[in-house]
Amino acid sequence: MKTCMFCLVPVFLLTTMGSMASGADIMDGVVGVWLFDEGSGKKVGDSSDNKLHAKFDQGKPKWVKGKFGGGLEFDGESQVTVPDNKLMHLKSFTLTAWMNSPKISGKWQILASKENRGVGGNRNYGLFAHINTGVMHYSFTTGGWKSFDGKTVVTDGKWHYITTTYERPDFTLYIDGKVDAQVKPDTDPDMPENKFFIGGCNIGDYWMTGTLDDIAVFNRVLSEKEINQLMKDGLKISLDVETKEKLVTTWGRLKQVN
Repeated sequence: MKTCMFCLVPVFLLTTMGSMASGADIMDGVVGVWLFDEGSGKKVGDSSDNKLHAKFDQGKPKWVKGKFGGGLEFDGESQVTVPDNKLMHLKSFTLTAWMNSPKISGKWQILASKENRGVGGNRNYGLFAHINTGVMHYSFTTGGWKSFDGKTVVTDGKWHYITTTYERPDFTLYIDGKVDAQVKPDTDPDMPENKFFIGGCNIGDYWMTGTLDDIAVFNRVLSEKEINQLMKDGLKISLDVETKEKLVTTWGRLKQVN
C-alpha cells in the first residue's frame, strides 16, 4: 500500500508544479490575508498562517458579494479591526485591497491602515480614497506625515485593485495593476503599537462607504508582475497554490523517511 501511495506523488507533482511556479512565490512574505468569504457572523478570518483574525468592533458591516467570493460592505459608520501584532510592524511592505465605492463621501474613505492616529498621530501604512477628489491617498509617518495622492479617481462605483508598496526610497501606488504615483520619502516609517483598521477608523474619523474584498499585507515589496497576477487570480488561488506546495514538500519528506 505504501508503494502505491508514493507512486501517486509524481502524478501529483505534474498536476501542481505548473501553477506553483507563479502562486507560491507571490505569497512569500505574506503577513495577513482577509478574504471576507465567511458570509455571516462578526469575525473575519486571516487566511495566512499567522492567525491575525479580525472582528467587527463598531457598526454593522454587511456581508455581500465581493470581487472574488464574498465581500464586506461598509456604511460610513462601521469598522473591522485586527489586534496589534509585531508581525504587522513593517519597514518595507505591500498593502493591497479591492474596493468599490460609489461616490466621494465627504470623509476620508479608509481601505486599511495600521496607525494610532488619536495617540500621537503615527501611521505605519495606510490606503484611503481622498475626501475631496476621490483619488487614492497613501501615507505613513516618520516623526511627521509622508502623505501622497494618486491621479486616478476610484470613487466611481466600479471595482478597483489598489496596492501600495514601500522599500526605501520608493513609495509606490498602483491602481488596477499600473503605477499611478511614485515618490521617494527615503526614511523608515513609524511602527505604532495599535490596531490594523479595515473599512473604518474611529480614532481618525475615516469611514468607507462601499465594499472591500481581498485585503492583504506583505512584509516585502511585490513586483508589478506579482501585483498583476494577484489582480487576475485573486488571493485565494495563490493561497491554494501555496498549500499545494507545502503538501508536495511534506510528501517528499515522507518519501525520504520511508
